[in-house]
Amino acid sequence: MPDDATFAEVKRLLEAGREREAASHVQWKESTTLAAYLEDCFREQPADAWLLDMLCRDLWRQNDRTALEAALQLPATGPAAAMRDAWRLLLLARNDDKAAFEAALSQVVRGRVLLGDFPVFMERELASLKCLRQLDAALEAAVVDESIGMSFAALFTRRACNRKQWDVRQHFAKWIERAGDDAVEPVAAFLEIIGDMREAAGIVPELIASHGDWMRKHTRTYGKCSYALANSSLHAETAAWLEGCEKRDDLQGWVAANHVLALWQMHRYEEAGQVASMAVERSLKDAAWDWNVAAAAFGHALAARASAAQETLAQLTGESEKHLEFVWAAELARSVLRVLQLPRSEARRAFHEESQRLRLVHARMASKLDTDSARHRHRLALEAIGRHGGFRVWPWHRLPAPQDGNPLRGRWWLGGILLLAVALLRGCLQPQAGGTLETPETHTELPAEMQNRPSSQKEIEKLMTAPQARPVR
Repeated sequence: MPDDATFAEVKRLLEAGREREAASHVQWKESTTLAAYLEDCFREQPADAWLLDMLCRDLWRQNDRTALEAALQLPATGPAAAMRDAWRLLLLARNDDKAAFEAALSQVVRGRVLLGDFPVFMERELASLKCLRQLDAALEAAVVDESIGMSFAALFTRRACNRKQWDVRQHFAKWIERAGDDAVEPVAAFLEIIGDMREAAGIVPELIASHGDWMRKHTRTYGKCSYALANSSLHAETAAWLEGCEKRDDLQGWVAANHVLALWQMHRYEEAGQVASMAVERSLKDAAWDWNVAAAAFGHALAARASAAQETLAQLTGESEKHLEFVWAAELARSVLRVLQLPRSEARRAFHEESQRLRLVHARMASKLDTDSARHRHRLALEAIGRHGGFRVWPWHRLPAPQDGNPLRGRWWLGGILLLAVALLRGCLQPQAGGTLETPETHTELPAEMQNRPSSQKEIEKLMTAPQARPVR
């Protein structure tokens, strides 16, 4: 039996798409190849579809057709048997066995066993083999006769959504009725893509009205719905959908972060801090871990909980993907925390130093921040410092207004007033009897020799009739 720690690390790397690192880890730990290691693991667990899939993908990347055919002869039971049939389909496509491929495709898309992300992998490979027309025909036929498996219903949904055919959601009611919980696959796929395209407005709220109770029961549809709403800037809808999410047993860190962003946009900062703090307390470590840490620290800082803010900031790992809204929150928390740790008598000096630092930080990231939310959180941070130091924060201490070209914003209005004043002064000057706006001081007399000069009409006629110079070639 393979070592559990080695297997856990290999699985983590493969699921993250880091195949080379997984192969290196196996070579180091087991002194064998990744394919040999996965084959040994699969022989021990012949029902594990994921193991068979990973083994076949490794051999497919190596273009080792003989070894792949041998792997598909290994004893397979349960879900792994369905995965084996799906992989045989790809081999038929590569071998250009058209009749056998189309017959196998018709059967595979109707399979009831869930195959994870294999259908998406299969779609990509069939595209390279120029077989997408046959795939679309098989999917459409299975949808029409209501026999499509939910893994391939998800693929059908993805392909429709990529063409912005949002009415594919009309199939959801029948799929939920027929497949029950397995219908999570196509509904989650729909929510993910409409979120990627930021087109949830009007569509996802309608979906919630029809299937909201069912979607809330499942972790994936609950989370993907929050992503679709949040990434489409539907902040009020996101906050309403995620209300109470911190109490769910299946809460994920990135879902909590979506809730925090929505609450910040609605200026509900205390609630946002509570949601983020709960995610940190429950150690929900995923790709959004640093985001929740920053939001929780910001919440503690605003409430003058210096120890909690310091302990929370210490949990930043630097491994999460950068999200500037949360980076900004962490910088605000650091500034407030620094002043909270100083005696009150030193707070004003530190306030000016941190205010200047925050202006520089903000200038570097301003173009990628939500202007209203960023400025509002900045004001709250300065006011928290002011409360500690016992002084008032004046408007000129805040971030400068964005220069958006509006002459009534920032200091451009001063220039507008000056131009208006000049225009009024010019308008007060009365024109002379001759109707000219010239004043005696501005009238210019020609020199005497020019005034007495004879008419130049003849000279003009000479110029007009003189031979023209030829252009240089």
